[in-house]
Amino acid sequence: MAKVHIDTSKTIRERQRLESYQNSTLRYTPPADFPEFWAEKHGRPRIMRCWVTLDEVWDYRTDEYFWNYRIGVNRYRDDPQHHEYDWGSTVPSEVDVQDYLSAHSRTSDELLLNLRRYEKETQRGIVSLDKYEEVVEKVIEYYKNLYPNIRYIEPCNESDYVCFGGIDTAHYYKLYQRAYKAVRRLNERYGYAVPLEIGGTAINAVMDRPHLWREFLQQLANDRDENRQINYYSMHDYNGHPSRLKIFYEMHHAWIKELGLPDLPIFVDEYGFTQTTGVWTDSLRNASGVLSAMILSTQLPGMHIFPWCTFHNPSYQMSFTQYLLLEDGQYASTPNGNAMRMLSMLKKNELEMQGEQQHQIMATGDETGYALLATNPTDKPLAVDLMLRRLRDTQVTITEYRVDALNNNRLTGPACTELGLTNRWNEWVKGPEQGVDIRRVLEPYGFTLWLVEPYKLASPLPTTHSLSLSVNGVQ
Repeated sequence: MAKVHIDTSKTIRERQRLESYQNSTLRYTPPADFPEFWAEKHGRPRIMRCWVTLDEVWDYRTDEYFWNYRIGVNRYRDDPQHHEYDWGSTVPSEVDVQDYLSAHSRTSDELLLNLRRYEKETQRGIVSLDKYEEVVEKVIEYYKNLYPNIRYIEPCNESDYVCFGGIDTAHYYKLYQRAYKAVRRLNERYGYAVPLEIGGTAINAVMDRPHLWREFLQQLANDRDENRQINYYSMHDYNGHPSRLKIFYEMHHAWIKELGLPDLPIFVDEYGFTQTTGVWTDSLRNASGVLSAMILSTQLPGMHIFPWCTFHNPSYQMSFTQYLLLEDGQYASTPNGNAMRMLSMLKKNELEMQGEQQHQIMATGDETGYALLATNPTDKPLAVDLMLRRLRDTQVTITEYRVDALNNNRLTGPACTELGLTNRWNEWVKGPEQGVDIRRVLEPYGFTLWLVEPYKLASPLPTTHSLSLSVNGVQ
């Protein structure tokens, strides 16, 4: 059982907008109106991770630039010298790259721009490192001038994997050096109002291969360029044990202290609780675990989790995608999308909690009331007992939003397009401690949000089943 005492009169800090760090995709690009739709539902992202693939914007054979390329069109299909990368899982889109970047730029505070491909060609000597640096500089310059809120540059993505280049840490660092030199020159040339920053390595499964992370940090420590630049560290994890993030966090900080490296933000700029699958039930499983990891991150200062992914191909990434595009052009949320929606509905401040929350519960409040979120990232039911104390009001309305196999889950339950309330009731605040208790059992991989607000008459809101409405026990 998760038994938690919540003192609503004690604020710890302003709530971190956990849902405001997000990922876009190019391999299954959504329509250009999707970024605005997402921001309307969840709030404006603090950072949106976007992509430019270097082999689409620049052709190494002709030295031509295609500044507004149609995303996902492979012009190297019959070129034996060009590495295959992940073209096999890329679906040609109907979106041009400038429409994609423009939409995300308008609807986000800042963009993190990942530049990938040509890793293998530079390793083989087909593209020189000097040419790579020139291309990276031109590409950043061009899009930064169009979209000034591009702030973060990330060269390469999971580059040790064959489908993303298959290079070792030593070669990765050569590319990283070339990219930070390009960033430095651009900052000096333009004096941007939002200066460019750079980081890496965007490597996956660090706790399965910690030696790769150590190799990168060692390369940084050995770099004698007096203008060496790193502004953030980035890594990925797809694993059913969110506690690995805490272990990585502690390992990383021990190593940077040992090597004399700066303590900078950590972007877990891809995170998933499951593996990449098209299994419909994995959406709920992934969502419950991602919530647990994001709640855990609030205890790890400087770590930000970017869940994978706002939109992706359901045929093989149903486990991760937050939204589906229906035949009528409407977007429908999966459990992953509903998890992000719940985070966006939390109140302004985090409240003091005591008990067995195990990084599975968040309690928030402000002048409008309180919001409690509980997740169960396990395959067994979990009883939760949330004891709110020192409430301001004598009577409250409690609104419940439940997500599990049958509720707010169009993949395994009744069809729905967005998060809807599942129950609402009114209660008197009781006893000298001015308390209300919420006791529920969360289904396996289920999660629930409760809004506890000053008493109000029931209003017509979307619901997934009949409501239980009562005032002091009277229906």
